Amino acid sequence: MVVCPPHPALLQFPFVLRFASVALLSTLFLSACGRLPESFPPPAQRAPLEASSGLSHFVAMSDPTAGAYIVEGFRQTSEGPWRWANARPMLRFYLPPIARAKFTMAFALPEQTFRLTGPVILTFLVNGRVLDRARYDKPGEQQYTHDVPAEFLKPDGINTVAIQPDKVAEPNPGEKLAFVLISAGFSE
Repeated sequence: MVVCPPHPALLQFPFVLRFASVALLSTLFLSACGRLPESFPPPAQRAPLEASSGLSHFVAMSDPTAGAYIVEGFRQTSEGPWRWANARPMLRFYLPPIARAKFTMAFALPEQTFRLTGPVILTFLVNGRVLDRARYDKPGEQQYTHDVPAEFLKPDGINTVAIQPDKVAEPNPGEKLAFVLISAGFSE
């Protein structure tokens, strides 16, 4: 770029020189500024459901966060590594995307309540659909495991499991006890 010296007549009027200088500088600044590409905010970041809900695919009642898995039908507090289930217990779990799933539950039918109920049939529902009915003819610790059809599940989402006993013990008026839950959840 070639810059020519100002005309001698312009030097007699300093305000003209200043005006010309300001105009020249403004033109340079404006021509140097190009339009920046449009900017967009980054997409909203979503924490994985498991992290945001605090839920996992399995819970032991001895876990301090076990209360988060309970929807209804359990005593408010745990009696140690297990918790009493009432007449209509329901749990919720976060299930990651998996190809196959089994529902597993470790529980007990205590001798004192079994004497009042006799054999018990538990109906297992996953997301409101009947998975299975299982009969238990003796008291003590029990284990339940059953494959869950893929169409019953909500992969990468919250899944509910209800366990409906056909009979409950009423050791005290208004208190209905079904079984004690030790752990429950899904596995592959």
